[in-house]
Amino acid sequence: MRVVLFTSAEPLYLPRYLRPVVRSHADSIAAVVVAPPRKPRREQVRDYLRALGPGAFPRMGLRFARGAALDALPPGLQRVATGRYHGVASLARDHGVPVRRVPDTADGEFLDWYRRVDPDVALSIICGQRLPPAVLDVPDYAVNVHGSLLPKYRGRATAFWPLYYGDDESGVTAHLMTEEFDAGPIIEQRSFPIDPDDSMHDLSLKIAETGGPLAVDLLDRYPAFETRPNPTGPEDYHTLPTPAERREFRRRGNAFL
Repeated sequence: MRVVLFTSAEPLYLPRYLRPVVRSHADSIAAVVVAPPRKPRREQVRDYLRALGPGAFPRMGLRFARGAALDALPPGLQRVATGRYHGVASLARDHGVPVRRVPDTADGEFLDWYRRVDPDVALSIICGQRLPPAVLDVPDYAVNVHGSLLPKYRGRATAFWPLYYGDDESGVTAHLMTEEFDAGPIIEQRSFPIDPDDSMHDLSLKIAETGGPLAVDLLDRYPAFETRPNPTGPEDYHTLPTPAERREFRRRGNAFL
């Protein structure tokens, strides 16, 4: 089995999320492809400032900065000093897995490489880009691991919306990828309870702790995947919260951190 793992470079949750996958299947992963969002960094910062607000945004920014600083350490030292990795690339390289940073997954040079690799599975875990048909059509299976119980909360901010709507549980869904976001047939779902005092940070950790083992189990049983429908509708899709939704989130007693 050959796997190409598509992800991004987020330092807080993704190294935790991916560690069991890389540790268990390093010999099968042809490369970790870090595909950041195509939107300019300035616009990304603006979007998250609007979503998190002037209180939570600087605190989250400090956590990201600390993670990036720790990621500058050698991977082995990161693990010894703090008990974990602080970067996706550090995690991959410490397990002997090549890393490719790809600004555009539709780029011809990247696609030529990808076709030569000819993966059996394309596995997407919080990838920063929508993967084009030219990527999805190559492997036997193109699988996304999404941080909600689909069809609920397709799209972004999957740790925000269950708290906003007062859900008692959330979870992770592995599904086949199609051109429409988070709309392909479901392979497996795993749920976890939401505690009354959970913050968005707590849910992000629970998503990582649930999604990593799910991805490991999927690769363990390849190619024995069975699917069921994912009956999505426009009302299921969510993006980053607006300032009004962020203020309502806080008014209801929810917290980001």
